[in-house]
Order: sequence, then C-alpha cells, then structure tokens
Amino acid sequence: MDLAACYRFLSLSGRAGTASGDDAYRLAIERAARTLMRAGVPEGHAIAAVALYLEACLGSLDCPADARALVRLTAATQRLVAAGYGEERVAGLRRLDDRERQKISGNLHDEIGADLIVLKLYIEMITLELAKGSAAPVGPKLQEALALIAHAIESVRRLALDLGPACLDSLGFLPALRSFVRQFSLRTGIKVEIGAKAPPVSMPASHETALYRVLRGALSNVAKHSKARHVTVTLRSVGDAFVMIVEDDGRGFDVRAPRPQRSVGLTAMRERIRRLRGRLLVESRIAGRPGEKSWTRLEVRLPLRKRAVP
Repeated sequence: MDLAACYRFLSLSGRAGTASGDDAYRLAIERAARTLMRAGVPEGHAIAAVALYLEACLGSLDCPADARALVRLTAATQRLVAAGYGEERVAGLRRLDDRERQKISGNLHDEIGADLIVLKLYIEMITLELAKGSAAPVGPKLQEALALIAHAIESVRRLALDLGPACLDSLGFLPALRSFVRQFSLRTGIKVEIGAKAPPVSMPASHETALYRVLRGALSNVAKHSKARHVTVTLRSVGDAFVMIVEDDGRGFDVRAPRPQRSVGLTAMRERIRRLRGRLLVESRIAGRPGEKSWTRLEVRLPLRKRAVP
C-alpha cells in the first residue's frame, strides 16, 4: 500500500464525469486493503502500518496544524483500510457461497435429475405395456421405479443437510450437526461422535454456518482420503472463543505436501474461517513404525463477542 501515492489523489479537483480527489483516495485505499487481505496480511498489521507511516512523517513536520491534519487523515485512512477488509470478507463469503451453490446445482442435476429422467422412461414403458393389455412385464419395472424414487428421496434429504443454513434455522446448531453426522455415518459406515463439554453458547448465524460447513468439508475429506473408522467432534467454548475439533483415526497425510483435491477443500475452509477473524489449524501424523497410530486433527477457533458486564 503506497500511501504517498494515495495522498496525491487528495490534491485532485473534482471534474464532471470523473471521481473527486476524495473519492479516488477512498477507492485507492480500499482497493489496496482488499489486495492485502487476499495476500494474507492480517487487518491489524495493515492498520498498524498506517500508524507507523504517520509516526515516521510527524518528525518532519514543523507546523502543528499540519501535524493535526495528518493525524486526522491517518485516522480516516485506518477506517478506510478496515472498510476495505470488511468488503473483501463479504466478497469472499459470496464467492464461497457461489461455489457451494454450483456444487449443489451439479448434484441436483447429476443425481436427482438423472433419477427423474430414468423414472420418466420407466413410467412411459409401463404406460405402453398397459395400453397393449400386457401387465406381466409391469411388476419388475414398478419395482425399479420405486427404487429410483427412494434414491431420489434420499438424495433430497442429503442435499438439504448439505445446504446447512436451512436446517440450522429449523433444528438449531447442535441438533443440525447431530443430524448431519448421523446421515454421514449411515452413508459411509464411519462412526462419528459429537462431544459437547458444555451447552453450546449463543453464536452469530455466520459462525454457526461456518462451523457446519467446515465440519461437512472435514468429514467429506475423511470419507474420500483417510480410510478412518472413527471420528470424534468436540465442541466447547474457551474464554472468548468457540472451538470445534475434528479428529480421525485414518492413515494421516503430510500437511506440507501439495495435495490438489484435499488442499482445495482446506483452502475454502481456511478462507471461510479467516473471514470471520478465526483460525483453522490442521495437524496429521503418518504411522512410520509398527505400533504407531496415524491420525488427523482439525481445530477451528472462532472469536465470540465479549458480554457486557452489568
């Protein structure tokens, strides 16, 4: 972020059809802040850098009025940096939601859409057989049609759980997690236990949605890659944060090695949690000697608002 270059915008005069110097300055600072966030620079570091720039400039100013003006400009700049980070968080969450909607749309087309097409063909075949007055071949086709309907119903239930927020609103946070985990265990045969050491604290809807989707992504990785038989999910509040830990007894993996399929999922999880000012940590061990156990541990920590003291 080149503050000296941004300051030059303030000397521009507004002209018809163009942004004023103030608008150009605001846009330049917010654009720089969004770039810094995408690069992984913490918001606090960016705001501190603006303060350090002020400190470096004050020593060269002899006029108190100029110093006061620079202090006010620095405070305004820090607010613009915070606004830029906030806009990038919202845009990032929107991108994540778009990708998830595309995934669900694909699942609807590939699973339920395919079932309905084949079901339509079976119904047409049954209709033709009945029109010919031949009922003998109808029985097997009806059984196959019923199987397709059952599969489509199961797909709808699973996709409804994958959507997350809908069942969070209707069931509540912990019941929704338990419902998803139960369906996951039935589909995969992997035993999943949820342990809550205390009743879930009140959290913003954004936190609940993020935790639900991170758990969904973590269990998806377990089913695809880990060959685990057992998963433990621990939920607890620690100070001014809420923590979710997902541990499995799978074969483990090298967290530093590039893994295209797994890394995309982990990157999406990290991005979602980071935009809520949280932290996601992944640890794993591959058993190297007889008797050693391999495992993978994912920890999410989201900050909670401090309660006002009465």
